[in-house]
Amino acid sequence: MVGKSGSGKTTLLKCIYGLQDLQSGEILFNDERVLGPAYNLIPGHIDMKLVSTGFALLEHHTVYENIADILIGYHDDYKKKKVGELLRLIEMTALRDKKVNTLSDGQRQRVALAKAICIFPKLLLLDEPFSNLDIILKEKIFTYIQKKLKQHKSSCIIVTHRLDEVLSSANYLGIVKDGKLLQLDSYKNIKKAPANGYVKSLVLY
Repeated sequence: MVGKSGSGKTTLLKCIYGLQDLQSGEILFNDERVLGPAYNLIPGHIDMKLVSTGFALLEHHTVYENIADILIGYHDDYKKKKVGELLRLIEMTALRDKKVNTLSDGQRQRVALAKAICIFPKLLLLDEPFSNLDIILKEKIFTYIQKKLKQHKSSCIIVTHRLDEVLSSANYLGIVKDGKLLQLDSYKNIKKAPANGYVKSLVLY
């Protein structure tokens, strides 16, 4: 999903995940209606994970604790192995015992990504997921995510204002403006026949 700042991309993800109630219409996931916070004591969907710009981390817990928190009920040996694998992926093994509230935004973003993919969801929702990461680390993490998407037969919706971040991997491209989905198709088809001037300005850069 691509669009300029304030176009409604983040709101769309929150609605899909069940963090925000709809004013009209409905969202279906695996033929079941996704309900917002008005209907759920704990907002969010069990088969989805959302990485948002707010990160939603346990501020006074360590990096290790934040990731391991997802693995409640798993054997300690598995926890150590899985969290260790993710710490190596996000290049934060040396910071495993650091409290999250002492980290930079880029480091916090890495922890949020690791937490979201610790138990890989059926639908991964990423809101500007690489905005604070350098290009080498971004490509490393995204390659891992793409591998897991295929392995688990999962799907991923990425929200970004940078078209170049998604062109190489996206099956479909959605253009959003003022809370409306203007066009949804392959990049090739959108570039060939943009719906209007706004879409054209985003894809013909």
